[in-house]
Amino acid sequence: MNYLAHLYLSKDDQEEMFGNFLGDFVKGKKLDYLPQKVEKGVRLHRLIDEYTDQHPVTKEIQNRLRPNAGRFSLIVVDIYYDHFLAKHWTSFEKQIDLYAFAHQFYDHPYWNKDWVPQKALDMYPYMKSYDWLNVYANLSGMEKVFSGMQRRIKNRAELSKAAGWLEEDYQFYQKHFFDFFPDLVNFTKQQKL
Repeated sequence: MNYLAHLYLSKDDQEEMFGNFLGDFVKGKKLDYLPQKVEKGVRLHRLIDEYTDQHPVTKEIQNRLRPNAGRFSLIVVDIYYDHFLAKHWTSFEKQIDLYAFAHQFYDHPYWNKDWVPQKALDMYPYMKSYDWLNVYANLSGMEKVFSGMQRRIKNRAELSKAAGWLEEDYQFYQKHFFDFFPDLVNFTKQQKL
């Protein structure tokens, strides 16, 4: 899963949610320097990634994307999942709209803590100013996401075309998201960290 789904899956606890976001930035097993709930969020992030990567639906999508996306196919799947979560936000979340949810995260008080990894801090201004969590909801936003990724990885895959791949086979990917995401929500609820 990409950023939006990780945040959504920890939405009931703001500290855990921040840790779930940091999961890609925090390395190693020694996490005791983090506040307890943030550490729990990092651990949950890792479990979510492992579950997602091994799920048969994810593997099916990954296999479909591999000829075009190569080793980046799982990253593309994660971003597609965030697209469908954003697009169908009100099917999953009844308490807060996506815009408010995203801005609640952008304004989280932990952004100024000294234990936040530098790579997360470097990315944060771009995430907030370009409103990454909301742009997932439409195809033009997805084009921007994948074009930005393409610039960062330089000629290793044709990721700038990934929004087009999504559009070409939209119903396939959307159906697979709905086959997968409820399983992930249930898995996440069962985790006792």
